[in-house]
Amino acid sequence: MEQNKSGRVKLLDGILNQNMVLMSGLFAGPVIGAATNLENSLVIALAFTLITMATAGLCRLLPKKIVFSVRIALYALIASVIYIPVIMLENLIFGADTVRSVSLYLAILVTNPLIMSKTESRFFLRSVPMMFKDITGFVIGFDLSCIIVGALRDIISDNMLWNTIIPLPFQMSAMESVYGGFILVGVLAGLFRFVYRRALRRRSRSASENNDQK
Repeated sequence: MEQNKSGRVKLLDGILNQNMVLMSGLFAGPVIGAATNLENSLVIALAFTLITMATAGLCRLLPKKIVFSVRIALYALIASVIYIPVIMLENLIFGADTVRSVSLYLAILVTNPLIMSKTESRFFLRSVPMMFKDITGFVIGFDLSCIIVGALRDIISDNMLWNTIIPLPFQMSAMESVYGGFILVGVLAGLFRFVYRRALRRRSRSASENNDQK
């Protein structure tokens, strides 16, 4: 059950605690399939940000009296309309060939969980400023995960980061494949959860010690 629906919003909640890729695995597919290098990951991250933020803002304006099933269909329709200018913008920024190479995963962003489920269960239960702050945390969490995975796969598979050579004593071209993405995301998720939970335990221990001293 979602917590803290109407009160204060912690930006780090979506970035760390409920990270969609490294913590919950709620939307890891586009990262595993498309973030094979830094450029592709930037294409995915920018599209995810623009589509999610714009769609949530417009869908918030829909009358609440519309039945749930129709609202969800409208969310997907609105996201699909927003998708068109977003892709046109990305073609200008990254080039049509790069965007076309990840087009399948860009289309999936239209029905991402932030739009199709968390709008109703979490975001729309808050005030508009708090809604956008909350969404921003989740978007940053996804984008950072996508960019980190893309950059690492770029370095490991080609020993390059964009057009900069990164000299390494090894090269694993298989990291560009889907199963290579699964392995990398799985390893990163395990490390991320270990570090995060260890930090929480340390913070809890420090708080307990401070209370004992009082």
